Amino acid sequence: MLGLFLSSVMSVVNVFNDVARKKVLDRQFDAGLVSFWCKAIAFVAYALAIGVLLVWRGIPPELPDIGKTLGLAPLPSLLIYLAFSSLLEGTAILLNLRALQVSPISYCVPFMAFTPLFLLPAGSLLLHERISQGMVLGVLLVVLGSLVVNRQLFARGPLEPVRAIFRERGSRYMLTVAFLLTITNILDKWFVTAGGASVPFDMRVSRSLTLAIGKCVMLALFFVGLTIVRLGDWKSVRARNLQWWRVPMSFNWITVLRTVPLWLVLAGVLEAVILVLQLMAMQFTVAALVISIKRSGMILAVALGWFIFKERGITDRVIASCVMVTGVLLFFLTKPDADGRAMLGLHGALLVAGMALSGMAVALYLTRHRNSIPARATTARLQPPPVPGEPVE
Repeated sequence: MLGLFLSSVMSVVNVFNDVARKKVLDRQFDAGLVSFWCKAIAFVAYALAIGVLLVWRGIPPELPDIGKTLGLAPLPSLLIYLAFSSLLEGTAILLNLRALQVSPISYCVPFMAFTPLFLLPAGSLLLHERISQGMVLGVLLVVLGSLVVNRQLFARGPLEPVRAIFRERGSRYMLTVAFLLTITNILDKWFVTAGGASVPFDMRVSRSLTLAIGKCVMLALFFVGLTIVRLGDWKSVRARNLQWWRVPMSFNWITVLRTVPLWLVLAGVLEAVILVLQLMAMQFTVAALVISIKRSGMILAVALGWFIFKERGITDRVIASCVMVTGVLLFFLTKPDADGRAMLGLHGALLVAGMALSGMAVALYLTRHRNSIPARATTARLQPPPVPGEPVE
């Protein structure tokens, strides 16, 4: 139950983190620069937490012996692990931020629910997790819900919603993020669970904080390099034959911090909380379940997109999100435990899925004229204004 509680709290915090980051990105700051500041703020939060744990409980940072099979010491093993994991996660974070920057939050965030689809085969193959028929049914509901987001495009053909997923930049980015984070989630699960269930709770917290601060430092370095490459005035340096070290000083690093300090600090702190909760939850339950619960906050994301960012025309997105959350719920309820038992069997899963599909059909029928606009206009409405300085697709 502790794993479920931590996952549920993480799901809610994750949605508010998306809101905080979008508040910053709406000012059209570079995504890499925003990511660097989020990691810098998260690093301070992690350092304070480790300090409190050391002073209060006398527990130092703990490194599991993950490199034992390769004959490597814990520290070199950690550095190799962090380098590979951070490369994948850094790319995922950058794409996530770009998706929030170029698409409405209520449109792009629901596609993160595809993570359970990727985690099913990956978890079975690498983490030896069991897959039930009800879990497959839940994933199918998630996929169906993603198509309902583009309901109006069915007028142009039965496969048009599928094409729209890959044509719209925000959804493409989020699908890629879901795949990359599947890999990092499996790696994190493998890291924090080294040593089995005999590890004391305090040491589990210390291990999670150690991994979190390591990932934070590596990702901060990743985004520092990316920001310098993207924003550095390389042309002027070459033209004037100046030293290369002048490039990092050719733009203002603290403009974003001065412009939106509260939202940026909030995004960094929430990001730190999310990662620690996720790493802790993975130590008490399966990774697929943790991520499924994390994605279940998408309805809240759609609601906040309407309430805070004044996004309109979200009827289809609300219906789609409800179906996708039902799929995530089925994934959770039909996940077998160590003894092969689940809270909900196949017949119960079919009943829940049937009720969800019936409710979706009624909702789509009742709202069929609400957004009845031409398909081309629908596609144009989903596209946000182009980002300054970036070519229009």
